[in-house]
Amino acid sequence: MNALLGYRRPDGRVGVRNHVVILPVDDLSNAVSERVAAVVPGTLALPHSYGRLQYGEDLDLTFRTLIGTGANPNVAAAVVVCIEPNWARRVADGIAATGKPVEVFSIERHGDLATMASAARVAQRLLQDASELRPEPV
Repeated sequence: MNALLGYRRPDGRVGVRNHVVILPVDDLSNAVSERVAAVVPGTLALPHSYGRLQYGEDLDLTFRTLIGTGANPNVAAAVVVCIEPNWARRVADGIAATGKPVEVFSIERHGDLATMASAARVAQRLLQDASELRPEPV
């Protein structure tokens, strides 16, 4: 019997992909996230139209979905981008609970260009780290 080759994650789960995702928490952060992915080939931006103007259970569902996306075993690391720093931290903390690398960037008080430049530098480092992981038989 042939074994599946996969990337074992810190939480014990196994992914067959090794993505570094750029995850916007709200739709206003999509442009920065997409630009980071454009300047760091090999990363994957995951834009969406949610976050802004949501509250209560609706917003909680968005947070759980974003955390689940970043926590997916096919994701090696995540860069979380948001306008508001507390929302970004909430999503990043949920992803970090899996043990995988996650970095947070807030556009508020920094602006789009500075956030994009900082996030791109970190995304490049995370991509390099992910490229050094080797799949193993599972």
